[in-house]
Amino acid sequence: MTLVARHSTSSGAPGTAELPSRTVPRLVATGAHDTFLPPRRLYPVVHATLDTELHVIPDAGHLVVEEHPGQVAALV
Repeated sequence: MTLVARHSTSSGAPGTAELPSRTVPRLVATGAHDTFLPPRRLYPVVHATLDTELHVIPDAGHLVVEEHPGQVAALV
């Protein structure tokens, strides 16, 4: 999966989301080693679109919920 992520680009990118203008707390987290949604690419979008911080789980990849469920639960 790492090789696929490093050497291919997604043609199924969802584009820009239209978010409702309600004040709902939002939380975004990613793994420090996520090759599909790496923190360096995700941070500016999360900050600009959702006006919230990006939580980065160390020693986790794309399957952060499977790899570190306790850390995800602690965030929520």
